[in-house]
Amino acid sequence: AGFELWRVDLLADYFLPRSSENVRTLPGEGVAAVIDAAHKYSDKTIVLAAYDRMPLPLLRGVRSWSADFQGESRLAGSILYYPNLFEAAPLAGEEPLLDPVVAASNYPLVIVQPETGSQRWRMNEVMQLLWSAGAPAYVSLVPEVRDWFFMHPPGEDPHETRATAAVPRQIVNFVSLMQAAPKPEVFREIDYTPSAAASVRGLLPVARHSPAPPLTLSAMQGDFDFPGYQHSVTLVNFWATWCPPCVEELPSLNRLKQRFTGQPFNLVSVDFRESAVELRRFTKKIPVEFPILLDLDGKASLDWRVFSFPSSFIVDRSGRIRYSVNRAIDWDAPDIYAIIEGLLAETE
Repeated sequence: AGFELWRVDLLADYFLPRSSENVRTLPGEGVAAVIDAAHKYSDKTIVLAAYDRMPLPLLRGVRSWSADFQGESRLAGSILYYPNLFEAAPLAGEEPLLDPVVAASNYPLVIVQPETGSQRWRMNEVMQLLWSAGAPAYVSLVPEVRDWFFMHPPGEDPHETRATAAVPRQIVNFVSLMQAAPKPEVFREIDYTPSAAASVRGLLPVARHSPAPPLTLSAMQGDFDFPGYQHSVTLVNFWATWCPPCVEELPSLNRLKQRFTGQPFNLVSVDFRESAVELRRFTKKIPVEFPILLDLDGKASLDWRVFSFPSSFIVDRSGRIRYSVNRAIDWDAPDIYAIIEGLLAETE
């Protein structure tokens, strides 16, 4: 009776270093072997759970196992916490592509999506593809928390504490929901080779000089009025205080701002779904010497096709996106100066 928990560390089992890319490209055989073992060594209902990138090898494993299994299945389905079901992170400003396994997944599953999580506004795309594949798929939105909410120390945030305390009861409810759902009778074929991660080492020119989306957002500072892109070169930096690489590049961004003081150069940051109160608390410890706009609902980041944080864009004096980067870099560097100076020298 009761819960029996099996914790599986696939990266350790495969002797792989811990990285998002290694998780994303894991095959499904290890997960399939775990499901087989659970059927052999326990007579309980089986439910799988994973978070972030690990749902991709989980889905591959469920699909592989269901194709070969003979007998009466006790697998109710899978619970995916804030899943990132996309292929390798694209260049900043390009649309991410869903991993092919999503379109081949038709076993019952529940997605637990934090309301302020980074993939919140891409869940419609995910669910539509799962439903098209025939999956009895459900989504549960967790209010007022972000990704990793149950990984943080208890008591720091009342919303996270409440959401974490509710997890065991929700698992019971999700299992009942998935047990009642129909199991697949058709095995969906898939021709799958994991896509290679884009080799991004720094700021890169974009192929199409698309107009930069408008930034009609309120600012943490309250009295800042974004002047627009015309007549100035503008660096737009998307970030969040909970993102360590974002925080690491702040000092070099401050120095870059200082270097181009007095020239037609603007540096503005867009914070992802944090309040002005949180940001004021943060900037008392770590100075940010440029305006911080508040993307409170995450829609501005979606408009700019921001997939990972930090992501930054350089906009020319005609309002066109010319360069982008989807990782933290050293902005206080000669090659960055040369790019900005070149754009400043261009005629509009």
